[in-house]
Amino acid sequence: MAIAGLLVHTLKEQVEDVRTRISAMPEMTIYGVHEEQYIVTVAEFPSARMEEEVEKIKDMEGVLTIYTTYVTIEDELENAE
Repeated sequence: MAIAGLLVHTLKEQVEDVRTRISAMPEMTIYGVHEEQYIVTVAEFPSARMEEEVEKIKDMEGVLTIYTTYVTIEDELENAE
């Protein structure tokens, strides 16, 4: 399982709409909104799906960009040994 901390930068007027859509994704956890336009999020996906799932968020209406703050895949590396 890959775990990534994401800061989703949105248009201020659409932050709640984006937050609602991200919240509907079962592998996403939202920890709050910063400065009325940054959604603090943690994603947990198998690493093979991480890029695809982050792209879904990036393509949402109202999302300007996504900043990756943290990524780990340690448990997948340990299981591969």
